[in-house]
This record gives sequence, structure tokens and C-alpha cells, in this order.
Amino acid sequence: MYSIIDTHCHLDIIQEQGQDIAESLKKAKESGIKKIVQIGIDLESSIRAKGLSEKFSDEEIEIFYSIGCHPTETHEFPKKEEILTLVKENVTDQKLSAIGEIGLDYYHDASTKTYQADVLHSFLEASSEYSLPVVIHSRDAAEDTVSILKEHRDKAFGVIHCFTYDYPTAKKLVDLGYYISFSGILAFKNARDIQEAAEKLPLESMLIETDAPFLAPPPFRGKRNEPSYTKFVLEKMFSLRKEPNAQVEKTLYNNSLKFTQRKAYHHD
Repeated sequence: MYSIIDTHCHLDIIQEQGQDIAESLKKAKESGIKKIVQIGIDLESSIRAKGLSEKFSDEEIEIFYSIGCHPTETHEFPKKEEILTLVKENVTDQKLSAIGEIGLDYYHDASTKTYQADVLHSFLEASSEYSLPVVIHSRDAAEDTVSILKEHRDKAFGVIHCFTYDYPTAKKLVDLGYYISFSGILAFKNARDIQEAAEKLPLESMLIETDAPFLAPPPFRGKRNEPSYTKFVLEKMFSLRKEPNAQVEKTLYNNSLKFTQRKAYHHD
């Protein structure tokens, strides 16, 4: 059995789609999942994420959480200060792994670019203030994402979750001190740019995740994703890397462990 950490998951949304959290965790344990990071996307889900970490962690599996404001949740942007206050109130909670997900998303609505950037800057400043890593969502916004993160270089740090760009972009982000996290998309047949990034990046710079219930890897593509499917992302990584499988598994686990422990800046 593998030892795996799912660094980005939405157990609450999986439950909304029909599978109880207890069932998701049972299947996760059976597949080798040791830890899961439950992601907050707005004020309500961030509060819920904290509650899930308290309710469901046990000796076999540990649930961490994040507090965030997803760039497509623009109706939540006026609650930015409330969300930042929630971060401040929980900064000593060791189950709080990160601020996020936050970021830029021009795919769904490019008209809010300035608004998204302003909010992202605020949360990056909080990353610096509280020494908490950030979880960055970036879709159709590679250039602006790199530019803004560069402005906060050596202050904010974290992970680019569900990476969907190419190797040159990944290299720029790694050079800024960010982990690159690969989801089930890595195993899609047409994801050649993403696979090239996974082949060429330093192994020490990478994480894996599900982003469940979204983006299930083959053989479940198009169906509901869940944490137990992280193993398929890992196995795809085995096929792309030159290192022995055991080394790939161990390094990705250790990288992910650092992330849960707020040590996501991989150059330290």
C-alpha cells in the first residue's frame, strides 16, 4: 500500500454530490491516504473546513484545512476582512495548513481582473504576516499570476494547485519558491504540457492532489473524484519520472508533509 497525502480536497462538496464524508475517508484509508487538506473557498466553507478537521481526524488519517476566498467567488470578496480575521483567529491552530484557495481565474470571468488582483494581494500579505503558505488557483492567468507572486517574492510562499500550464511557466513559479501540485489532469491523454512539467521539474518541487470531487483521473474521468484516487496521480507520476518509484513516492509524501506543517517554501 502507498503512503500518500491528498494536498487539496473538498470533502464537503463530495458529500453534497452523494458520498458521505465517512465513506470517502474509509476508502481513502484503504488506498494509503494518511492525510488530507480540506480546502476553504469562501467564509462559510472555511469555517466548515475547520470543523471537519476537528470531527474526522483520527489515528489512521489526519485532516488539515485551509481558509480562503476562491477567485470565482467574487460575491465573497466583500467578506475579505472577515476571512482574514478567521485566519488571524486560527493562526495558532496546527491543523490550519494554509491560506487558500486564492488566486486568479480569467476563464470564468475576465471582467473582474482588477478586483481579483486586489484580493490576491491582500491574502499574499497575510501569508507574509502569519508565515502561512498560500494555495494558489490560477486559470487562464499565467502571466499575471507570475507577475503578482513576483511582487511578493521572499515574503509569501506556497503551492500552485492543480497546475494546468506548461513547463516554462512551472519553472518560473518554482524559481519564485512555489511548489507545483498535480491533479488527475496529469493522467489525461492530451495533457502533454502538464506531463512535460512533471517530467522536468525537480522532484522536490512537486506535490499531488485530487481537487476532488473535480477532475477525476482515468479510469474514472468524467465521474466524481475522491481522495482514494490520488494513487492514480501518483502512478502516473511513476511513469513520467526517471527515479525509482519508491523514491518518487517518498519525496512527494515528504514534500506534502512539509506543506501540511506550514513549511511549503521548498528552498529552505
